[in-house]
Amino acid sequence: MKFHDSIIGLLLVAFGGWVLWQAQGFPDMPGQIIGPATFPTLLGCLCLLGGLMLIWEGRKASPHALISLHDGWRIGSRITCVAVAILGTLLLAVTFEQVGFPVGGTLLLSALFLSAGLTHPKWIGVSAVFVLTVHLVMTRLLYVPLPSGFVKGLL
Repeated sequence: MKFHDSIIGLLLVAFGGWVLWQAQGFPDMPGQIIGPATFPTLLGCLCLLGGLMLIWEGRKASPHALISLHDGWRIGSRITCVAVAILGTLLLAVTFEQVGFPVGGTLLLSALFLSAGLTHPKWIGVSAVFVLTVHLVMTRLLYVPLPSGFVKGLL
């Protein structure tokens, strides 16, 4: 399925505006220049700019259907990957506090690799190392309190 660039740009502008609006309510951190609203504000500005550029480029491009379905999206494995990504993310969001980021993220990434046809066991190791690295960077360097879930006390 292909959406016209101007539709994607419009969604990106709306998302960027929503992120900026939400970031304005974040409290300041006393004594620090960079607070909790810094990165969401930066992300919101980038989404706004990227969305406006997509709208501009979409309008300049030759007109075609706003939505078109590419034959590649009728392949069962791709539909499976999309379903795993959407359902897995929803399941992780619901159980995030109990399962934790390291275990939940590793399971979700491993499921995505398996659904994409990457069945070698090394991909489970890649998932675990990647998620663990992201967890350590987020919790140790950026002080983002990600839940540890089942492995609380080990990390």
